[in-house]
Amino acid sequence: MHMHPKRAMPTFVSWSALIAVLILAGCGDSPVAEPSQLLSAPLPRTLTAENAEQDLFQGMAHLFTIPDYFDYGLFTPQECTELPGKLFRARAKGAECSSAFLISGKDHWYAGKSNDLRFEEGRLYAAWRVQRPERLAPGGKYSYVFPEGGPWEIWMEADESGEAVWRIQRSPGGETVIETVAAGPPSDGWDDIRLTLEPTGLEIEWNRGRTERFSHGPYPSTFRMHLGAAQPDPEGPEVVSSYRHFFLNRFPFPYSEEDTGPDGPEDIRPEDEMIRNFAGEATPQSPRHSEGDIIELKDGSLLLVWSDYFDGEGWDRSPARLSAKVSKDGGLTWGEPWTAVEYDPESPAGNVMSVSLVRANNGDILMAYHGEMPSMKEEGTLLRRSSDEGRTWSEARQISPDNGNPHAANNDCFRRLKSCRILLSSREYIDGVRWPYALYSDDDGETWIAGKNTPAPDLTLRQVEGQNVNEPTISELPDGRLLMKMRSIAGGHFFSYSEDQGETWSKPYLSPLRGIVAPGYVGTIPSTGDTLAIWSRGLT
Repeated sequence: MHMHPKRAMPTFVSWSALIAVLILAGCGDSPVAEPSQLLSAPLPRTLTAENAEQDLFQGMAHLFTIPDYFDYGLFTPQECTELPGKLFRARAKGAECSSAFLISGKDHWYAGKSNDLRFEEGRLYAAWRVQRPERLAPGGKYSYVFPEGGPWEIWMEADESGEAVWRIQRSPGGETVIETVAAGPPSDGWDDIRLTLEPTGLEIEWNRGRTERFSHGPYPSTFRMHLGAAQPDPEGPEVVSSYRHFFLNRFPFPYSEEDTGPDGPEDIRPEDEMIRNFAGEATPQSPRHSEGDIIELKDGSLLLVWSDYFDGEGWDRSPARLSAKVSKDGGLTWGEPWTAVEYDPESPAGNVMSVSLVRANNGDILMAYHGEMPSMKEEGTLLRRSSDEGRTWSEARQISPDNGNPHAANNDCFRRLKSCRILLSSREYIDGVRWPYALYSDDDGETWIAGKNTPAPDLTLRQVEGQNVNEPTISELPDGRLLMKMRSIAGGHFFSYSEDQGETWSKPYLSPLRGIVAPGYVGTIPSTGDTLAIWSRGLT
């Protein structure tokens, strides 16, 4: 790890093991909680380079949303599995497909790296939703889940009378025992299974009702979780198990349709006491509303502009326009939408997306977004200006360098510094590798200069090709330096500092913000001057 040579790291206080929100406060250390506390109570703790990976777990949380995206895990044999979209389907039949599984632990970014699970203390939690077959094939194992070489297995099969039953195979004291539990009626044709795993015990809950506990022997030193289906008889009929989701982690399964209602966000529960509403609700025709930004208008209302995928597809390059709404009650409700920037089917970039908004020093609103005009050599960042609080916008113009390389900026990446410099955290693609930099203006957005790209971090070739350091976001620190946070596939987010307002940057290093490769955020809390970071803290 390369640490910044001139100043000590600020204090990191984090509250959540799933979505972490921290304040970089500069003074006063919070006590480091024990792992058991972290799993049972939302106590604050200090994150440092030494303890940043404490209690992180290589879990699984799959909704199988993307069709044919086999990077969700290790599918074996892959030809016996299907990903039609929002389902994982295991098909077991014949000698070559006697069993079909999704196996945990695949990591295509690190050649040879082991992501085997280890479980010696505490608890793990697993959950899955699986479709109940109308008819069970004799001898088939449906909803077949187990830790490889582990002390238990669970599956559904037909008993002697053809009725559905659950079998639980366990090994207390080295002896193999198979228990039978009657399968009650499914909910709308689906079974919801939740497991609480302990080193020598297992609790199973079926369909939010019946719960049974079983003892078993210890887990192997390392293992991988399997879920799928099996047909031991090579001449037997096909066994098909269709999974809607699968979850495994150190914290309990955090959401369900019953917890939130059919229209509620999947990760918010009623007891969280959060305000929930939709500024843009997904429909089959408009499946994605994303990459937006909000700015306060002069009358106190809020202007929201976002990427509106309106043509039945939700890929990054699917048709999208920039839509806008205004809220006059602090975001509780939103008015009717209008189009801020229309989709151009002739655009080489395929759409317009990823909005950043900032108030210029003269009172105008600046809007940057990703797109491409015919005059550009490659896709990049476009800018429009509004003098009437976002109701109308000037013609688009390119502000990223037109050097033949693609350029991009995430949403909500504008910053207006204390010096009145306006800055947009950006990245350049050079031979496919992402290189972060700052795009800045000292004349209220009239002209723009691209600062230097960050130096190369200490990464393997595969990590550089995978993400390098990517999708930067920037915050101004109380001492005037700029902090850039970048995601990576190297175990967490990287930090880099600028002492010249974004013109040059220090060598990026792995920060205590550990977790999966996902976008994050850093910004300044106006009332305190503290730096706020939001990121996905976990390896799921």
